[in-house]
Amino acid sequence: MSKQQNVLDGTSKAWCCWNGTGTAAIRDSFNLSSITDHGTGEFSQNFTSNYNNTNYVISGAHAAASPVATYVYHVQPTQESGITASSARVYNVYSGRSYFGNASSGNGDYPYCAFHSHGDLA
Repeated sequence: MSKQQNVLDGTSKAWCCWNGTGTAAIRDSFNLSSITDHGTGEFSQNFTSNYNNTNYVISGAHAAASPVATYVYHVQPTQESGITASSARVYNVYSGRSYFGNASSGNGDYPYCAFHSHGDLA
């Protein structure tokens, strides 16, 4: 296998940057036909070209409207059955401690959300 083939195999086959507040809106994307808002912090990324199977990698992040350094923000699959060859259902999750030490976690809608996935397309 050539070095170029390794790079192509490792590239993201789908990605999306979207605004998750109000009516979810795609800012920019690759291999996404649409995004579906299922409620607070829960979205489906619908692929233009399907994956070979459900064994692809998902990751992502999001950001609040103001600087918050005491929380961790990430995108995670809702559950295994939420991952199909044609779409990925994900949560925007936060976890951490406030300035006053109170622990907090949950789902949220954020103005900057980013998702990408890696795997073999059909």
